[in-house]
Amino acid sequence: MARRKDYNVRSAKRQIAPKLKRSENRYQPRLLVLLACEGKNTERLYFDAFFAILKERKTISSASCVFAPHQHTNPTGVLNDLLNFKDSVGRTSNDYEHRWIVIDRDEERHGGGGHTLEDFNAAIERAAKCRRPVKVAWSNPSFELWYLLHFHFHNTAIDRDQVIDRLEKAMARAYDKSGNDMYSFLAGRTAEAVRNARRLIEQAVEVNGKLIPARANPATTVYELVELLQDLQETVE
Repeated sequence: MARRKDYNVRSAKRQIAPKLKRSENRYQPRLLVLLACEGKNTERLYFDAFFAILKERKTISSASCVFAPHQHTNPTGVLNDLLNFKDSVGRTSNDYEHRWIVIDRDEERHGGGGHTLEDFNAAIERAAKCRRPVKVAWSNPSFELWYLLHFHFHNTAIDRDQVIDRLEKAMARAYDKSGNDMYSFLAGRTAEAVRNARRLIEQAVEVNGKLIPARANPATTVYELVELLQDLQETVE
């Protein structure tokens, strides 16, 4: 009788175990987006607003959309920040469905700042060659071009300082790189920015025969990341 009872207990445990495992998995956060940004404030503040919308709906956890710790400001360093990501419970970049870096061409300046053409190109090439390719939201010359495209189409070569100058005129206010209201300030114009960014990419391909980010000034693929985040806002349940 005791042997029969032991068998029944073992059998019950085997039946319960898969159900418990399924129940545990049900509460595991869906790891959606991992971002690594070149800028410490500008890009992060903007994209964090997208993350906040998803989190406010309580359809994702705080671990679902995260930023890799900011340790580098050059493109290859930003890629390394993403690839080396590991959080306090052991999640790594490979656990996330969508992995993106946000970088600028940002040519070297005499007074300091910027980075080399070789570093910019190397980051894009390495990202594409990863076992699971990393997507790149690049801007030439700078991320602020994406902001400028919310107001009008601009397709002649421009440098970083000129972008800021035109952006301030378009906004009719001073531009603050650390301002936390750019998402809300621009939200009503995002569709226009996407259209303008697409046009710039199309023109860059026409001129060079293919898309060469370092030669495409002005141009940005930030719109691709924005469209992904907008889609997640509509589809994540």
